[in-house]
Amino acid sequence: MEQNRAFCPRSVGTVARGLLAALACLLLCFLAVEAGDQGATASFWISSEKAEAGSSGSAGVPIMRLAQTQTQTDNTPPGAVRDMVLVGTSSATHPRGFFIPAHFSLDETAIGLINDRFHLAIVGRDSDYFGIDPDVVILLTGPAVMYSNSMGRADEWETIDSNDDWFLHSSSEMSPDTRIPLSGYPHLFYMNIGAPGWREFVISKYGDVVLANPAVEGVFVDGVPTPEEYASQLGAAFPQYDASAYQETALQFIREIKNAAEGKLVILNSELFRPFTVEADGASAEGFVHFGGRTNDEHLSKSRWLENIEMIADRAFDGHYLLVGSGSLEATLPSMVEYCYASFLLGYNENAHCYFYWHSNAEGGYSTINWFTLWGFDIGEPQGHYSESGGVYKRDFSNGAVIVNPSDYGEPITVSLDGLYLDSAGNLITSVSLPNKTGAVLRKSLWPS
Repeated sequence: MEQNRAFCPRSVGTVARGLLAALACLLLCFLAVEAGDQGATASFWISSEKAEAGSSGSAGVPIMRLAQTQTQTDNTPPGAVRDMVLVGTSSATHPRGFFIPAHFSLDETAIGLINDRFHLAIVGRDSDYFGIDPDVVILLTGPAVMYSNSMGRADEWETIDSNDDWFLHSSSEMSPDTRIPLSGYPHLFYMNIGAPGWREFVISKYGDVVLANPAVEGVFVDGVPTPEEYASQLGAAFPQYDASAYQETALQFIREIKNAAEGKLVILNSELFRPFTVEADGASAEGFVHFGGRTNDEHLSKSRWLENIEMIADRAFDGHYLLVGSGSLEATLPSMVEYCYASFLLGYNENAHCYFYWHSNAEGGYSTINWFTLWGFDIGEPQGHYSESGGVYKRDFSNGAVIVNPSDYGEPITVSLDGLYLDSAGNLITSVSLPNKTGAVLRKSLWPS
C-alpha cells in the first residue's frame, strides 16, 4: 500500500542551499579559468603607488611592471633597475610584438627583462647587448639627418665637430654658433646629407657596425624627418635649404646605407613615411597615437589619429618592420595605455612585423622599461579589417575584439556587444561605454551568454 509522504520544507531548503553552494563553486572555478591566462583573479590594474609600497594586492594579481634605469653614457655603470613585482611570463605567449628602445646601460636585470618580455631591442652602438637572447631582434642605432652630441660618443663627436660643412647653418659663414639645432633640443643638430664627407662618415659607421657585430640583425637609422617635417622646421626660417630636393637626396642616402649594411635590416626613424619605409626594411613612428612629450589631455585630432591607423594597416608595408610608440608626459593612466594599445591593434597589419612600445617621459622617457599586463591579454588573431559605425571603430579578433572612440568631442558612446566579454579590469560585460579618446581591449568569455 502506497504511503503519502509529507512535504518537508527543511529538507528542500537543505538541498537548495547545497545546489546554490555547488553553483557558487562552479562560478568561482569558471572565473578563475577566465582570468587564468593572465594569472589574475581580479583587476588587471593596480596603481604604481601600491607597487612601490611593496603591495601586490591579492595573491596572483598582475601589477604594472616598470623598471627605471640610468641614461647611457661612456662612464655610466650598469643601470639600477627597480623591479617592482615578479610576474612570470614568456614572450611566446604575447598576442603581439613589443619592442624596447634600450637607451641605457644593460645590466643583468635589464637584459633579463628584455629577454622575458620583448621581441625587438634597439640598443646604442656602445651598449653591451651580449646576453640578449638570439630570438630577440637586435638593432644598433646610428645617425642620419640629425646628430646629438650628448650621446656619450666623445670619439665620434671630435671628428664631426671638426667638419663644419657637415652641418646645416643659419649663415653662409659656417661656425659652431651657426649650426641649426632641432627646436627645443640644443644638442641635436641638423646634418647636411648632401655633404660627401658626412655621407661617407655615416655609411662607413654602419658598415663597421655590421662587420663588428655579426650577431645583430640590423641598424636603426635615427633622425630621418619626413619632407613635410623638414620643410616646416627648416624651409620657412632657412630658405637656402630646398625642401623639394630633400626627399630624393634622403632616398639616395637610404640606398647607400642599405648597401653598407650588406643584407642586414635597415629601419628608419621616419614616422612611417611611405617612400622612405618602402625603400628601407621598415620604419618607426614615435608619436603613433599620443606623443610622450604631451600631457594626457593633448591628443591627436581624430583625422590625424585615423591617418596613423591607416599607416600601419597599409598593405604596401607587407613584410616590413613597423615600430610604433605612444606615451605621455604625465604619470601613466590605465585608460591612456588602453586607448593607445587598442588603436595599435585596430590597424595592426598581420602581414608585417608590427611592434608596439609605451614610453612615459614622466618616468624617464627612453631610459625606462615599461610593462603592463594588458600586453598579455590574448585576444587571438585579427579577423579582417576594422569597421566604423556611429563614430566608433571596431575590429574583431578570433578570441576577442578592440573598440576605440577617437572622437574629438561629444558624449560617451555605448556599444552593445555580440556576446559576453571580459574587459581589461576583469569584468564580464555585454556592452561598453567609451568616452572620447578611449578604447577597450576585450576577450571573449567562456561563459555562455
